[in-house]
Amino acid sequence: MKNARPVPRVETTRSRALEVAGELLGEGGVDAVQLRAIATRIGSGVATIYHHFTDKEALLAALALEGFGRLVADLEAALGDARFPRPIDAVSFAYLRFMRKNMRLYALMRSGEMLGQHPDVRAAEHEAFKVFRRGVEADPRVPSARVDEVSLVCWVLGRGIADVLQASAEPGGGTPDFVVEQVLSGFSFLLSDKFSPRR
Repeated sequence: MKNARPVPRVETTRSRALEVAGELLGEGGVDAVQLRAIATRIGSGVATIYHHFTDKEALLAALALEGFGRLVADLEAALGDARFPRPIDAVSFAYLRFMRKNMRLYALMRSGEMLGQHPDVRAAEHEAFKVFRRGVEADPRVPSARVDEVSLVCWVLGRGIADVLQASAEPGGGTPDFVVEQVLSGFSFLLSDKFSPRR
């Protein structure tokens, strides 16, 4: 019996519109995401875009949902990455790398308007947080009674770190890798037995 051929990915108008919207977001931020510009790039009418997205807000929410889906996949993959002896280092690295590669997308995902007005986006963030929490919980340096607190602190700090990464971006669009490395090193140090806060 012959092996079944892999099923090719069917690219729908909706998926193509989201792909182009992501490109526009990366190029010029939220203001650059215009339904007419998307229609022009994919070679369709604006009415076709409106068939899939009621308005720009709905399109941005779909982009945010897709972003959290990608973040979950990155975090899951990191948990199985043998390069990281400690799970918290793995998920922290994946979290920071996602921010670095998708700074404008992550800014959209974490915006107060998006999380406040779209319950499905808020639920998607919670799913990503749960995967991140698994990495914290599996680290022996974190007391079981403190897992929720440490997870939440690291997750919230990530939002501030994203701002630092954005500010340190080079004119060409790159972000110095040492920023990511320093933050990851800082996470590890704060959780190590060498760190004892002053009383």
